[in-house]
Amino acid sequence: MKPFALPDPWGIYSVWRRHAEVYRKTWLVNFLPPVTEPLVYLLAFGFGLTPLVGELVYLGQPATYLQFIAPGMIAVAILFQAFFEGAYGSFIRLNYQRTWHALLTAPLSYTQVFLGDWFWAATRGFISGMVTGLVTVVVGLYPLQGLLGSLPILALGSLVFAAMGLLTAGLVVTVDQVNVPIFTLVVPMFVLCGTYFPRDNLPVALNWVASFLPLSSLVDLVRWPLGLPNLWLLELAWMILLMMGVGALAHRQLARRLFS
Repeated sequence: MKPFALPDPWGIYSVWRRHAEVYRKTWLVNFLPPVTEPLVYLLAFGFGLTPLVGELVYLGQPATYLQFIAPGMIAVAILFQAFFEGAYGSFIRLNYQRTWHALLTAPLSYTQVFLGDWFWAATRGFISGMVTGLVTVVVGLYPLQGLLGSLPILALGSLVFAAMGLLTAGLVVTVDQVNVPIFTLVVPMFVLCGTYFPRDNLPVALNWVASFLPLSSLVDLVRWPLGLPNLWLLELAWMILLMMGVGALAHRQLARRLFS
């Protein structure tokens, strides 16, 4: 068995399918919390603050506050679910359940197991983003054609945050240490990356820092039905670069953890 053999698509699918079957057996318990959380934020902040905010101007176009935060909630749903599945889920499968070790006794390479785990974490993020997006479509806050056009962006964002979760799983020693990137990276992204207010409202230095966080790019791109910023192509390229770079780092770090 070669840990870095070229991946076979069927082997990757087999790992992904294994995780999907486990998820299917407990889907209600696993599905409700990450899906309902962004919806609660949408209802609470949207209906709670709309009377105070009224309309705002985004990229020169007027929009209601609910229309503004709806794409942000789609992005937040992807962030939470993809990252937590990659961080907690992969850490538990690697260190407690020893699922990775068991899979490697089959005719599977390390890269196949890694990619299967990565794609499964991304799938969880994509599902959560899609469900949140469908709710925003039903209540008239996001156009259906906008959601369909955003599918590649949702998939890309899911891969980025799933890779960040897998890198976390490879770096931390105990499950409690996952809280470190949550409170130093995930929570700051959640509140600073334009989900609840335009980033232009932030101080210049903080706005500059927030703009480099991946959730900012995802929010801007998912918000395209309201308009795209001038640098949207750079934001798209930045997300692709992050996906490849963080994915490669996660691949290397988890291999060190597994084979050391």
